[in-house]
Amino acid sequence: MSQVSLEDIYAELKNVSSKLESVEKTLETLIIMMLPEEEISEDELKEIEEAEAEIERGEYIPLEELLKEHGVE
Repeated sequence: MSQVSLEDIYAELKNVSSKLESVEKTLETLIIMMLPEEEISEDELKEIEEAEAEIERGEYIPLEELLKEHGVE
């Protein structure tokens, strides 16, 4: 029986991790490709832009604060 060093184990673990990352990226790409695209209306786009501007101005309530206000913890 041959000896396996920690370096060998580490190298193999890095290899497996790299392959797993590649598979995850491929799955993510496939999922995105399969999702249907939906058009948004001009009104919806305007609402999104207004919300983003409010956030930039600091006009928002953090989620934690909102949950507290409504008794959710």
